[in-house]
Amino acid sequence: MIKNLRSTSRQGLGLASNSTLVPHNCLGSWDVFLSLFSSRTEGPPVDIVLLQDPLSSRSFLPSFSGFRSFARLIARPKVACYVSQKLLLSFLVLLVFCSESEDFMALDVYTPQGCFGSTCSCFRIGNTYVRPTNPPGRSVPPERSLVSYDLPYRVAGDFNIDNPAVDPLRILYSKEERE
Repeated sequence: MIKNLRSTSRQGLGLASNSTLVPHNCLGSWDVFLSLFSSRTEGPPVDIVLLQDPLSSRSFLPSFSGFRSFARLIARPKVACYVSQKLLLSFLVLLVFCSESEDFMALDVYTPQGCFGSTCSCFRIGNTYVRPTNPPGRSVPPERSLVSYDLPYRVAGDFNIDNPAVDPLRILYSKEERE
């Protein structure tokens, strides 16, 4: 969870503190999706939810009260964003899709008074779901997700980076070690 994105005062409408961003892998499961959103009904309000492997049916994402969903219009999108109606009423939000990969998308959020205490009128939030591909590689290359911009940029997602420290007793195959 990333906090400190939007000011609490409505007069400035500049992003500075108190917004919440939640990344989550749904594993294509309705139960996982529902548990995420039901757990967020209590506690601080959430402004943006970045989902990897979201549940979808015929290119449609499930709806959730108070949010608008965004994803590439394909049968089974691997990344999606839910943005609160409250944030959409205050700021202009544009979608950015990557021509090299369906597993990456971004939101450009435009603010009238600057953001993060700077004069930048835009910031970008990237959402990625990196999957292994055949031949060996990644569905989203690091240079797509981890880019340097002249504007504030956050990237979240499931990078599927396996670390042997998570399960030290697991035996790694030589192919896994090379990857």
